[in-house]
Amino acid sequence: MKRAVQVSTCAALALTTAVAGSVSAQEDWPTQPIRIIVPYAAGGNNDRIARTLSEPMSQTLGVPVVVENRGGAGGTVATGEVANADADGYTVVMCEIGTMAINPHVYSNLTYDPVADFEPVVQITSVPLVLGVGPQLGVTTIEDFLSMVRTADPEIAYASSGVGSAQHLAFEQLRSQAGFEALQIPYNGAAPARTALISGEVGAFLDGTLIPSIQNGEVTALAVTGDERLETLPDVPTFAEAGVEGVDFTSWHGFCVPDGTDDGVVSALNEAVNAAISQDNVQDSFDALNIGLVGGSPDEFRSFIESQYDTLGTLVEETGAAQQ
Repeated sequence: MKRAVQVSTCAALALTTAVAGSVSAQEDWPTQPIRIIVPYAAGGNNDRIARTLSEPMSQTLGVPVVVENRGGAGGTVATGEVANADADGYTVVMCEIGTMAINPHVYSNLTYDPVADFEPVVQITSVPLVLGVGPQLGVTTIEDFLSMVRTADPEIAYASSGVGSAQHLAFEQLRSQAGFEALQIPYNGAAPARTALISGEVGAFLDGTLIPSIQNGEVTALAVTGDERLETLPDVPTFAEAGVEGVDFTSWHGFCVPDGTDDGVVSALNEAVNAAISQDNVQDSFDALNIGLVGGSPDEFRSFIESQYDTLGTLVEETGAAQQ
């Protein structure tokens, strides 16, 4: 997968200058630490992304940018809390595919509206998913995996980071398109799900956080979503190459702030993130984790969220993932 963001040194300097101008336009903002709320446990991509960006954002904005993990209910608890936080620019939430486009269709008692209650700041990533299996499953190719699961008795157990999570919907998309049965085992986040895969509690996991575990030999990669192979896994085919069409699920992450936040503050945060992801060392860190960088404007991210909300609502309905 090629980098989605390529910004020259001059452009990066221009972004930094623009940030300074935006911030100075806000009276005394920022004057205190900015918190990035990650609505999941530590160890997953949400956490890694926030922590990788916090230091370069801090350098640009001139105040500490700290990361707080608040897991629970598929990210809905902390996301709902941020929706009701002061719209002062000091509380930012990691808004991602689960909390903004899937959970509103899964949970009937959601305490926030992903469109009305937030101001999108910037889309940060687009992340293809990797189907990984542990050594206990005894398969090393996608062809062997499909042959096994189509005749398995009992059915294979697979991990997710919760009912209705991106991993749940992606695996159900795979199961439906490839024609086999499987049992979902939900965990409280990608990190414990990954641990369950490595320990043998489950047989498979379709996620975007598996690259380090694949590289150290704990997990075997069988196939990837998306239209092209990953640069970090050049020998691993796409699902389409393996004859399974329609498995195109891609995860994503971004930052949002409570609705009503001043446009100038939103602009300053947006420019700080775009400046951060233009840095070579940041891009290198994300490349190593199979995380493609996006960037762009708040309006572009708003349009993307609205589109994903509609598309994934249909997938939730098709998989029966909605909860009462």
